[in-house]
Amino acid sequence: MYASKVVQLSIEAFGEANGVKLSPDNRWVQAATLIPWPELEEAYKTVFPSNKGRAGKPFRLLFGAHLIKTREGLSDRELVDAIRDVPAYQFFMGLPEYQPRRPFVPSAMAHFRKRIAPIAELLENIIGDWTRKQLVGSVDDKVVILDATVTPVNIKYPQDYVLLGQARRNTEAMVTDLAHKLEVPIPRTYRREAERNYVHFTKHPKRTRKATRGMVKSQLQYLRRNLRYIHEFQDQGGQLTSKQTQRLEVIETLYEQQDYMYRNNTHSVERRIISLSQPFVRPIKRGKAKPRNGTEFGPKVDVSIIDGVVGIERFSFDNFNENQDFEDALYHYHDVHGEFPDMALVDKLYRTRENLRIAKNLGVKVCGPKLGRQPKYPDEASERKAKKEAREAENARGEIERNFALMKLKHGLGLVRAKTVETITTTVFTAMITANIDAVLRLFSLPFVLYVRYEGQILKIEYNDSI
Repeated sequence: MYASKVVQLSIEAFGEANGVKLSPDNRWVQAATLIPWPELEEAYKTVFPSNKGRAGKPFRLLFGAHLIKTREGLSDRELVDAIRDVPAYQFFMGLPEYQPRRPFVPSAMAHFRKRIAPIAELLENIIGDWTRKQLVGSVDDKVVILDATVTPVNIKYPQDYVLLGQARRNTEAMVTDLAHKLEVPIPRTYRREAERNYVHFTKHPKRTRKATRGMVKSQLQYLRRNLRYIHEFQDQGGQLTSKQTQRLEVIETLYEQQDYMYRNNTHSVERRIISLSQPFVRPIKRGKAKPRNGTEFGPKVDVSIIDGVVGIERFSFDNFNENQDFEDALYHYHDVHGEFPDMALVDKLYRTRENLRIAKNLGVKVCGPKLGRQPKYPDEASERKAKKEAREAENARGEIERNFALMKLKHGLGLVRAKTVETITTTVFTAMITANIDAVLRLFSLPFVLYVRYEGQILKIEYNDSI
């Protein structure tokens, strides 16, 4: 169950008993009074289907800690220690007073990330609407910016023989466990010979293509024999644990894919498995990326910026062509404003003939060079004007690239260390939430001057702050 907790004290009363004073210029103190905590808490209550049982920890306590973890790039263990030592963190998390101790154990964050995964998109929408209200008036252009990126996860670079070697060792352990449970002799798996050949191959400084193909063949043969033993033991009544059963399903799919690629002499297969512990991760080709072979491993995100608000148009672990989301993004803008934007700032991948036709029918301008053959004798004046418009549009589109850089350098999307589907999803959506909160804080940190007429006099109010 979930129950609301006590109301937080003011900044002046917080930590008064312990002699702790907070600076009103601290970013976390300012954010504590701006974020719409009640709306977020109402969404969090939906994940508690019952009003019985032990009450969960306050949403603001855990979600505030999660935002701190995302913004500061801390691990769960480092996070609880930082919260213990920094009073501003505790004020942001809604604690009634400063407590010089850990507010919870590090494992609580893992459970919380799994719990909010189903409502991560809802939380992101709430913060997006709140950000749009805070930024009203600061963004006048009726423009939508679109682009896609990949958020790489922290996995070992996949090699076929490495995956098969890991699968072979896992199946050898399963064969041994089933033999012990059935009280029958352990069948011959040649595990010592297989491991010796595998280690000798991996330590060789120069591995030829022929030698690599031979190692893949031998590992497939060992793995096929082990899978046959496992199925025979299961037919005799042997049972694996739930964790072993899940791993066996992944290994069987891996064997089918690797056997297909070996027999057809190819390195491409649909929904290719590149990690036994994270079988949902896919290799995604990125033309502008510079890792090995131009491939990244992680979920792909199609992102839009509307009124300065960063939002997710599509999130998927499978590869997709982002130009398919162009029409949906325009209608998303229409749902927010009741009208279509005047301009869409996109890269050349979105400027297909179909998307240009859609934009023309909706009255949306798409900047960029025209498709097809260029005129042989172009008009110099119109060409200079078109180049100037394209340059200005590309400069404006740089806003989404800057947000990508911010989220990957500061908000943990440069290398996602989460392991499960739920925690990776939560990490990505939280990075978007943190980017929007930062946009609001940057706006409130700008100096401005107000002139107010009061009883025939003009009062000048200056505000200058920095976060």
